[in-house]
Amino acid sequence: MLYIITFNKDGYDPFLDFIKAYAIVCVLIGHVLPLHDYWGYGLWAGMQVPLFILIQSFHGLKRKSNVNWRRILTRVFIPFFIVQAMIFLALLAIGEKPVNLCYSILRGGGGGEGPGSYYPWIYLQIAILLPFVRKWMAKQSVIQIALVFLLICEFFEVLLSLTDFPDLIYRILAIRYVFLIFLGWLWVNKGIVIDKLTITFSIISFLSLVYFEYFSINDEVIFYNTVWKYHRWPCYYYVAVGGAALLHRLYQTLQRYCFAEKLIKQLAKCSYEIFLVQMLVIALYPGDYVETTLEQIGLAKSVSMVLSLLCKITVVFVLSITIGYLFNRYYNRALTTIKLNRQNIKEHEMKS
Repeated sequence: MLYIITFNKDGYDPFLDFIKAYAIVCVLIGHVLPLHDYWGYGLWAGMQVPLFILIQSFHGLKRKSNVNWRRILTRVFIPFFIVQAMIFLALLAIGEKPVNLCYSILRGGGGGEGPGSYYPWIYLQIAILLPFVRKWMAKQSVIQIALVFLLICEFFEVLLSLTDFPDLIYRILAIRYVFLIFLGWLWVNKGIVIDKLTITFSIISFLSLVYFEYFSINDEVIFYNTVWKYHRWPCYYYVAVGGAALLHRLYQTLQRYCFAEKLIKQLAKCSYEIFLVQMLVIALYPGDYVETTLEQIGLAKSVSMVLSLLCKITVVFVLSITIGYLFNRYYNRALTTIKLNRQNIKEHEMKS
């Protein structure tokens, strides 16, 4: 059996849009629903960041270009800093002390406030790595590249275990995602190949994911003991091959429906802004107040907890997607206006 899923290396690829849409929905699910271990979150929805980094690696490795600092600043960090400033000011407005907020940010490794605030810093590190790695990978065989990446990833697992590296700094480092660069290179050069060998590797990788999520207690020094327990190199092959193939089947089913196709494209287009907005919404969501209010109405504790959770899910999904869409629309419009103004100024200077 041989089946190959290929990607468009020269232009738009709708399947990559679907992966982005799926990943951002999983981000929202992961940040609003509790008790992840009880419903197998890590097995089907907990690999959102690896999926985003796979897409980033694919795009960075398919073209021969250096780091686009302007794009990273305008598309990634300015929106991130805008949302972080809004969170900071909003928390100050509701009574948080500046010292406590600064301490909270530092305690999180300096990545920012809100769930997932480490991701822009991970994105930056991967973006810096890709041009250097691409030049080296172009001269090596698949086996050589795989071995080098495996050795590097395992070296860091052992080193961090021996040094008892703090999680608050590890949080904002791309070390745990480096193996995804190799898998992104496979997407560029081989596509997603489904045969007996890749199915076998995918099953082994999936079993490692199950192990790290449900059975692992402390595997040091072989694997660093961290709260990101299944974001490790053995688990990523399943994400990039077997899991991606399953997503492709799901995509083929959904693309038959016009509404689903339009929704996927819109979610993908606004995925980063949705991600940023959910940090703001969740950071400010008054969960205890909602639950207490429901109990005061006279509802039982268990009923009020369920209603409070449903309320949170609804608010986070609706506000994150709606405001994320508007953020994307008006921020991009502002960037376009600034770009046109600069062009007009240059043309005027040339004429004069």
